[in-house]
Amino acid sequence: MNSTRRALLLNPPGRQTYIRDYYCSKLSRTGYTFPPIDLLHAGAQFNRHGWDTEAIDAIVQGLSVSDALSAAKTAAPDAVFTLVGAVSVDEDAEFLKALRAQLPHAVFIGSGDVLREHGRQWIEAGLLDAVALDFSSDAPVRFADGEATNLVDLIYKTAGGIEQGSADTGNAKNYSVGLPPHELFRDFPYRFPFAARTPFASVLSDYGCPYRCSFCVMSQLHYHARPLDEVAAELDLLKALGIHEFALWDQTFAISRPRATGFLDLLPGGQDRFGWTCFTRPDCIDATLAQSMSDKGCHTVIMGVETAKTETLQAIQKDFTTPEMKAAFSACRKAGLETVATVIVGLPGETADDIEATMDFVCHLDPDYLSVHTAIPRAGTQLRRQMVEQGLVSEELANMDQSGETAVLSSDTLSPQDILRMRKRFNRRFYLRPKFLLRTAWRNLVNPHRLLEHVRQGLSLLSKNA
Repeated sequence: MNSTRRALLLNPPGRQTYIRDYYCSKLSRTGYTFPPIDLLHAGAQFNRHGWDTEAIDAIVQGLSVSDALSAAKTAAPDAVFTLVGAVSVDEDAEFLKALRAQLPHAVFIGSGDVLREHGRQWIEAGLLDAVALDFSSDAPVRFADGEATNLVDLIYKTAGGIEQGSADTGNAKNYSVGLPPHELFRDFPYRFPFAARTPFASVLSDYGCPYRCSFCVMSQLHYHARPLDEVAAELDLLKALGIHEFALWDQTFAISRPRATGFLDLLPGGQDRFGWTCFTRPDCIDATLAQSMSDKGCHTVIMGVETAKTETLQAIQKDFTTPEMKAAFSACRKAGLETVATVIVGLPGETADDIEATMDFVCHLDPDYLSVHTAIPRAGTQLRRQMVEQGLVSEELANMDQSGETAVLSSDTLSPQDILRMRKRFNRRFYLRPKFLLRTAWRNLVNPHRLLEHVRQGLSLLSKNA
């Protein structure tokens, strides 16, 4: 391989602060950002194949369209691996058209939620040469190196047309990406509400999710895990770069308890320990695991509640119960872990009364933080198929925003206006509780950086939910 070949890892500019990461795009409600895991793993694959890499995160760098075009031209890449989002689909298409005109000889490869369903059209329109169906795969770099056959996990252009690749359906296979190039992203001014310190990194030890939640694209991805010795090498790299905080983007930490234990064994304890945040499910965590996580530096756990209505939990295939939620949040609290509950407003069949009941349940559950989303028919999900069949959305729908800030869709029971009103009410009711305000202020007095970040994000959130 010619080591002088250069790949540009690109998060395009936007009129607003967009999140386009891991096949999930949305508007950042409070301006939070984090190193995109797609770009980190794609960069690792390019590096291990002998390419040099450079990164532009136009969103977090605050680059205008003209500034981003200029920076990309200066980089003079042979290949561009770019994020694309349903939340910013029109802006992204316009930008890529301009970038292609500026870099006519570069190979363009895209990754993003909208491309999983509409990727072929983007190639036909000349905006991309290939679409990555798995950003952790080596297929994109092999394509950039000139390969044109047997490229699983890729939709790609050939001399004879477009090959409609498909995602590898291997079950729980191991995969290796090498070392993600964290050094390229370390100095960008990312902000994450749960990061206790900066700089912080994004880490992924497995890909996809074996669970079957009907609204989530992750259940459509083939689940596979990285070798833990490779994860250990990545953690060593973070230490060498002076990074002591990370967000673990595994969709469900502790899918396998032995693997979770193995991951915790990689982490130092005491004063040298990392601080970290993770996602898990209420049926995957108990008091023993919560304490072990806390001992190894975990400080925040994010869990999906979605709804308190039993019938809806069954319909969306969450496969756990409200008693399990109560037990999990209690276990985390006793272990000294802060918790974040996520809920979804506008799920099929749910009325305003059902959402009020979920508000009651969440306030009783008393997580430390709350994230309220709206039901979005994301590409490839069962929820999308259901909403198309009900005539609520078109099969061609591409522009979507899970945050509910830029686009809210009707459900079979509620109008977009009703859903937006209930989402705002949910946020106000939770975050304006005296108990929440006093607890948050008290906990963060010892960490001025985090206190200021919470104040900034809290004011932004409340201003959007007035």
